[in-house]
Amino acid sequence: MKMLSSQFGGVNAIEYYGPFAYRPESIPPQKNQTEELNRTGLDRSASLRLPWSNTREVMPPPFMSRNPPKKLRRLEKKEDLADKHGLYVENSHECFRHAPLAFQARFFDMMSVLGKLWAYLVSPMYVIVLILTSPLVGSRNESWPEYIQGLMVLPNLVLLGGGWLALLVSTLAFRLFPKWLHQNGRGPEWEFNRRTGMIKVWQYSRKLPFLPRKPPVVIEKPFYEFDAWCCARVDRFGTLFDLVLSHRYSKLDVTVGDILGAHGSATMCYAYWDFIQNYMDVTRPLPEMPMLEKYRPLDPVTSEHDQQTGRLPRYWRDMDDQTFKKKVDRMFTDVTIINTAQRPNLMEEKLSYAS
Repeated sequence: MKMLSSQFGGVNAIEYYGPFAYRPESIPPQKNQTEELNRTGLDRSASLRLPWSNTREVMPPPFMSRNPPKKLRRLEKKEDLADKHGLYVENSHECFRHAPLAFQARFFDMMSVLGKLWAYLVSPMYVIVLILTSPLVGSRNESWPEYIQGLMVLPNLVLLGGGWLALLVSTLAFRLFPKWLHQNGRGPEWEFNRRTGMIKVWQYSRKLPFLPRKPPVVIEKPFYEFDAWCCARVDRFGTLFDLVLSHRYSKLDVTVGDILGAHGSATMCYAYWDFIQNYMDVTRPLPEMPMLEKYRPLDPVTSEHDQQTGRLPRYWRDMDDQTFKKKVDRMFTDVTIINTAQRPNLMEEKLSYAS
């Protein structure tokens, strides 16, 4: 490993990363798995253990589309809310830590999401229905004033403007009451740490009325002791897939799919698993992801890679909208044709699975 540049004080990369940092070519010998503690026979029939290594340069497209260049440039001019309000959540060169915000923030965030779906999907469809049933197109015997007067009832007004009202309320809430909304919930849920190579999980006891919550139990295990499972479940919307990391030697499940959400396509889980492996792999640079761009100079391997390849420091932040859209569309295509299910599992060279 080459020596780092002076900005790292002459410390080499081996010293920067912890002893358990993930390096695919030097995974230590693993114990054979004697029992599958996290998957019953029925669970296994609806789950697929995903293979290690042979990853592609992919990620779930929402990881890109949520942070377009104009948003990155806007955030550059603002104070980091996580630092300002002492939030537990972190997405950086060192770790990805999932820490849900307090209930009020999640409530208004959900209101914003539903408002967008309502405003951009439900309302336009209803407008089309109204046009098709209007005196202009339909065979109605009423005049335009009578027709418009008939529209001025609460159900129609809600269908037409409810989404925009929800968007307005949620936007105003975040702008007028940022301190009240940006508060930690009960604490972090899980973290995968590139620098240490560890997966950390916080387990909370049930909150009893009128009693303070007990401190959480914190469990930390090396990343290479986990296996990724693409888990399927069926609900009224059809089959949904979620990504879960299960510790090979204990009853420890980590639902890392929380930050992605359940999807109707298993390939989203496949891409997410590739992303996690690429992120944790300290022999390669950080994934090419808009949200991580400002942290690239802070990671030794990534900094050296970018200097050697001449990568522009503001590659994502200075990108125009049309080019960014093409990048996101290309990622959707790459995820659609991903070959995860056909890959060999290189971890099988290290151990024997119980199932």
